[in-house]
Amino acid sequence: MSHFDTKQAFISQLSTIVNLSDVAFENNNFNPAGKALWYAAYYIPATTEATGKTLSSSDEQRGIFQVSVFCSVNSENYDNDQLQAIDNVLTAFRYNQQLVYNNQTVSTLDSNVNSGTESESWFKRDISINYLTFSTK
Repeated sequence: MSHFDTKQAFISQLSTIVNLSDVAFENNNFNPAGKALWYAAYYIPATTEATGKTLSSSDEQRGIFQVSVFCSVNSENYDNDQLQAIDNVLTAFRYNQQLVYNNQTVSTLDSNVNSGTESESWFKRDISINYLTFSTK
């Protein structure tokens, strides 16, 4: 099983629609100063279950890849730019889409967007992309 390959499959897909210099990743310094819109990406594994009882059986892994989209609070354009960015992310991570990295195939199950919240000088919405992958042990 490879958490690394699973996460990289998501990051690789995200890079097709977003400049990665606009993305805050976990355990990495990021300064959003001067940005009107930026993203944060989180890899959240949830469960791992064996599909069989032998060493050659695979593991079924489920989890969430979360992308948070931030825009300035009280922006002149309200949250319109943020909602367009969310639409772009949702388009890149469609239902049952197959993402592949280093022979690891990740299937996106569904995506959900929450209501917005204020965090300091930013207005934030989260996109939770639920995934499923089968990995060799």
